Amino acid sequence: MVKIRLLEYEAKDVFAEFDLPLVHRLVIMKGEDVQEKLNQFNFPAIVKSQIAIGSRKKAGLIKIIQTREEAVSLCKDYFTRKVGNYEVEAILIESLADIKHEYYCSIALDTSGRQFVLIASAEGGIDIEEVAATRPEAIIKETISLIDGLREESAKKVAERLGFSGDLVDSAKDLFLKLWKITTEKEAQLVEINPLVLTPNGLFAVDGKMILDDNAVFRQETIQELQKRKLSDLEKTAKQFGFSFVELEGQIGILANGAGLTMALLDVLAQHGLAGMNFLDVGGGADKDRVYEALKLIFTMKPKAVLINIYGGITRCDVVADAILHTLKEFPEAPPMVIRLTGTKETEGVKILNDAGIDAYKDMMAAVEKLKGVIG
Repeated sequence: MVKIRLLEYEAKDVFAEFDLPLVHRLVIMKGEDVQEKLNQFNFPAIVKSQIAIGSRKKAGLIKIIQTREEAVSLCKDYFTRKVGNYEVEAILIESLADIKHEYYCSIALDTSGRQFVLIASAEGGIDIEEVAATRPEAIIKETISLIDGLREESAKKVAERLGFSGDLVDSAKDLFLKLWKITTEKEAQLVEINPLVLTPNGLFAVDGKMILDDNAVFRQETIQELQKRKLSDLEKTAKQFGFSFVELEGQIGILANGAGLTMALLDVLAQHGLAGMNFLDVGGGADKDRVYEALKLIFTMKPKAVLINIYGGITRCDVVADAILHTLKEFPEAPPMVIRLTGTKETEGVKILNDAGIDAYKDMMAAVEKLKGVIG
């Protein structure tokens, strides 16, 4: 299951489709005329870089500006920014809200309970996990029946528990019901507003987050369009050749088979003070071409070293060994490689590598220790 995380402006486009209350906003895409677009907007305003990282404000990627001239300069600066492997491709400009109080609300999939939950708190605007850990009594949770959905009386009860009264109870209730409609119609795993703010003009969603499941891609046009826009060149290559791939922020290229084995390897590296540059599960029964394409992809990332961890079941160690040698012939300046092979055709695979002057380890921890020595 692959999760697709919407950027804030993308989530708010969905919110607008379902008539959730939003402040006046403008989106500028990279390559558009910033000056011309900003002539359509009144200031002061808040300028938000649309980039897939947390803590954008701490990174200086969200700022309040007073004039159009400041906004133009800031937008041009943001479009030059690159954080990790992400570039700013869009900027969201929003009118400032006259905030009286901040709340949190979301509908989230509880995978362990196989159910959805409406979560709310009168302490919005900060990390909800921190609130849950330090003040669990401040978190309201209402289980949603998959048969009956979110009932009006349940939504109203949560609104009242948040301290709303009068017309605000109905406003909050209707908002919660719309979040549930978004969840079901878009097949979302998370729909979140943090903060939901109270202003003299009522409630507004001033931030938004959505997580979708690409298992629903065949019936969700929203997901199809997002996939086209969001996949990096490396991710498109991985999708083309049938292996799972995620870019990370470490220095060690990772190739393994099996999602669990790959995750366990990343955990072991972290325990030894090392960090993977990627998650790459080449999959069961990977043939020579797929292993070659996976290694070629990793080499293009220019890691400090590469760690290969194959536990042969359906995947054959001799096939992997042949693919490694074939790839190294094409990439004579490849980074140092540490290889662990065990399982089906292990003896043959190790011999193929040894005959080429390449060591192969049977024990994963021995391979990790060797890796530590390789990268210093």
